[in-house]
Amino acid sequence: MVRILIIKTSSLGDVIHCLPVINDIKYFVPESSIDWLVEESFADVPRLHPGVNSVITISLRSWKKNLRKKSTWIGLYKSIKAIRENHYDIIIDFQGLLKSAFFTLFTRGDIHGFDKASIREAAASYFYKHTHPVSKQIHAVVRNRELASKCFQYELLDQSAHFGLEIHNINNFNLSERYVVLIHGSSKKSKQWPMEHWLKVIQFFNVLGLRVLLPWGNLEEYHFSKSLRKASTNSLVLPKMNISDLANIISGAKCLIGVDSGLTHLGNALGIPTIGLYLDSNPYLTGVYPNIKVPSVNLGEIGVTPTPESTISQIEAII
Repeated sequence: MVRILIIKTSSLGDVIHCLPVINDIKYFVPESSIDWLVEESFADVPRLHPGVNSVITISLRSWKKNLRKKSTWIGLYKSIKAIRENHYDIIIDFQGLLKSAFFTLFTRGDIHGFDKASIREAAASYFYKHTHPVSKQIHAVVRNRELASKCFQYELLDQSAHFGLEIHNINNFNLSERYVVLIHGSSKKSKQWPMEHWLKVIQFFNVLGLRVLLPWGNLEEYHFSKSLRKASTNSLVLPKMNISDLANIISGAKCLIGVDSGLTHLGNALGIPTIGLYLDSNPYLTGVYPNIKVPSVNLGEIGVTPTPESTISQIEAII
């Protein structure tokens, strides 16, 4: 049995972009057991993949804000203890940051990562025993898959990705109607789509008789959802949900439309027809990546806002 530890701690979209690596490794190294080190807030994602044996969590974001609290140091101790519990044949840091490289200090096994020219923070490469060159000018999914292929010395057969998430007990919270999910919230305002554009798309779904579900993650997103709800009797503002419950909801949707957000990538990874709306990031590098199961489309790019008309045209093509 080949024991493997994957280090990809955050954020939601980045964690999802690393999922196809699991399927690759399981194909080329069938006698393998894979553990994953991840931020607690994103741990639901690797837990949904049947190829992940164990999930080890850290709470680095919380710890940094509460350095004087005893609970912080107890939590750090427990995470380090869990990391050191097993000896791994191969440890791969896909994050490529000092914060992720720090945790390799507590691992037992051969550590791999991007080389100095390929990594996001060059100093992190000095923590690894083995470093590998991977182009920065390719999609994040491909970068992760190529790094893994170099660690295990196998050749990728094709560029199609299988994310491998499984939800066995689908519970759509008594949502008997056909519905779609719209993801309007993003970490940066420059990535958000104008309200008037969303309203045109919602009106289109009303004509189709599809209910529109509106998730939210903070107070600002909640008020935005409420404003969209006022303009459409066929919309529903969801309660605050964790990633696992949202995955449950999304898995039953006819399609998902979303800005550059981890939840948009989650819809695609769950095999839901997905349209990604890009205004201030490069979809070639971090956009919705083609899923072998369903159609997915990226619209827009840095400085080019997708129009409601082009979005509706793509909805008609994939739904």
